[in-house]
Amino acid sequence: MERTGCGLQPTPRALDLAGPIGEALSSIRRSLPPVQGFEPATSVASLTIGMTDFPASMLMPKIVAEMRTQAPNMTLKFRTFIGRNDAVALLDAGQVDMTISVPPDPAARILYRPVFSETFACVVRHDHPAAGRLDLRTFADLPHLLVSPENESYGFVDAALSRVGLKRFIALTVPQLFAVPAIVAASDLIATVPRGALADGTAPLCLLVPPLELDPLPFVLCWHRRNDGHPVQEWARNSIVALTSPRDPISTAGVR
Repeated sequence: MERTGCGLQPTPRALDLAGPIGEALSSIRRSLPPVQGFEPATSVASLTIGMTDFPASMLMPKIVAEMRTQAPNMTLKFRTFIGRNDAVALLDAGQVDMTISVPPDPAARILYRPVFSETFACVVRHDHPAAGRLDLRTFADLPHLLVSPENESYGFVDAALSRVGLKRFIALTVPQLFAVPAIVAASDLIATVPRGALADGTAPLCLLVPPLELDPLPFVLCWHRRNDGHPVQEWARNSIVALTSPRDPISTAGVR
């Protein structure tokens, strides 16, 4: 593996070896007798899950509680990553068993299941001039905070604004989603972020409905095709998806 400007990426040699090694592992797995009667309650298996920061904050407590209840002897590890395609690199390298993040670029060897989707809210400090009402023109004219873990300067809001012939001024770009409440509370900036990131009410903020149409942000659980039939991982994947179906509603208290 090597770190690049786009995040953690496999080396060219690793990409050359991924296919042959995957085929070899699949052949070995087919030659072994199937695992009979997998029992979570007695399993001592180890499971490693990679997550970006937002789904980790939403799901990690639920996953830990479920695993401690259903599989108390299993070892659970979490890893973080930044870029969405880091998920593919980690799965290719076998450094994680599954990942949860926004969808990475499609790859035939990577399978996925939807986990949840998140709507957006705009947030300003509680006494901001736009706190009373936010129309589209005001929204476009305000200085914006952009969250971009991959250091991009154009986001989904910019794409939505361009469709209606508008642009915004991005005054600040940060890589961490959970830095937003404190920054917004102490500035004149507006941010558009997943609503769940603002659910704890730790800062004096005003949440507003975005004045333009934004598609919900999807999050998916990904795994490598070579592990599709692994009994422990299959059980874990099903358990995680069940924890989020249906998704717990997020309070809209304070949203205008």
